[in-house]
Amino acid sequence: MKSVFLRIALVLMFSGIMAMNAYSQVNYLKLSGQYRARTEFRNGYRTLMTDSSKPAFFVGQRARLMFDYKKENIQLYTSVQDARTWGDEEQRKDLGGLQVNELWMELKLKRGFALKMGRQELVYDDHRLFGNLDWANLTISHDALLLKYYNENNKFRWHLGAAFNQVGEPIFGTNYALKNYKALGFSYIKKEFDKGHTFSAIAIVNGMNSSTPGSNLLKATLTIGPLYNYSANNWRTTLGAYFQGGKIESNHNVCAFMINAYAERKIETVSLGLGGDYLSGNNDRVNVGSESNNFNTLYATNHKFYGYMDYFLSIPADAKQRGLVDLYARVKHEANKKVSTTLDLHYFSLANENNLGVNKIKCPLGAEADLLIDYTPSPIIHLQFGYSLLFATRNMEFIKGGNANELNTWAYLMLKVSPTLLYNEFKK
Repeated sequence: MKSVFLRIALVLMFSGIMAMNAYSQVNYLKLSGQYRARTEFRNGYRTLMTDSSKPAFFVGQRARLMFDYKKENIQLYTSVQDARTWGDEEQRKDLGGLQVNELWMELKLKRGFALKMGRQELVYDDHRLFGNLDWANLTISHDALLLKYYNENNKFRWHLGAAFNQVGEPIFGTNYALKNYKALGFSYIKKEFDKGHTFSAIAIVNGMNSSTPGSNLLKATLTIGPLYNYSANNWRTTLGAYFQGGKIESNHNVCAFMINAYAERKIETVSLGLGGDYLSGNNDRVNVGSESNNFNTLYATNHKFYGYMDYFLSIPADAKQRGLVDLYARVKHEANKKVSTTLDLHYFSLANENNLGVNKIKCPLGAEADLLIDYTPSPIIHLQFGYSLLFATRNMEFIKGGNANELNTWAYLMLKVSPTLLYNEFKK
């Protein structure tokens, strides 16, 4: 497996270097920064409150420095960050805290092709399978090789990516003990049509180390599916469907699917939307020793979809392997270019009941209300206030623990400042 990935990487790299050509474009050096601070009040975030629980209050921050260099056929990008909670280190201890969020190089090739390699965020479509989880202070990055193609006349793009993870530089073997994928491969296409229609499709091979003693080291799933988008005439609609098959690290055979749909209509300054997601899961008849119908959202930004209180941030684990149904409505009001208010209402339920345990878990889990107020006084300053309430059923207690009768709520205030520190264009 390792030799195959190395050969592919070498072929792409050398073919890319041989095929490079310069073309007319903007050449520049850009140095930018970002400082983000978020104060949170948690009183039922991620799990239900108990009779003895006390609210949590803290301030977290993320500071980034981004270096972006582009000249002719080469682009270099680096993003270094420090993420911390105020007070989580002793004042007089020297503890390392810097992380490399991104560090990649892109080579422009002939006929619309480009080769991108290094640590990078992989974001496709609406973040349902590949997202950067920018809400978190530590986002999702991949050490990957990416071959890109774009035809501007036909508005068509195609990406082919691969990654192979290893700990250090071993002398023998490729054992990998971290909780990441061992190998990753994907292909993505997107076609933009006239009048606001867009079609895309993705196929992802996700290879994980086996957790079953005595079995082959690598287990892989294939996730494949299309996504349709329409955005015109004050309408915005999305319809996607994905199938997942293969074997997961526990050696279970997987046969799972996800369907998502959303429609939104804008009337002057108000947008009204309705949507729903269905993620398959196990039922009482599934042979839990060898089969699984649980859909895994892989590397998605689930905070964006399944309620801001993050009760279903990790799927299928947060739904206890029973699947998830999320029906939601959205109302957004844009008072002006600087101020907007959004209200999301979610109704959660399991896709399948669980009648096998001592506690019979029925499908209804509860409802969540998420309020967001955004204020952007300038292009580099963004202030956001969020407040959420969860109205849980007793079934949620069996899923997440705690007491459904308690008032489960969450609030935050976030400031983000993103200045450009230096920008210089070069002559062609």
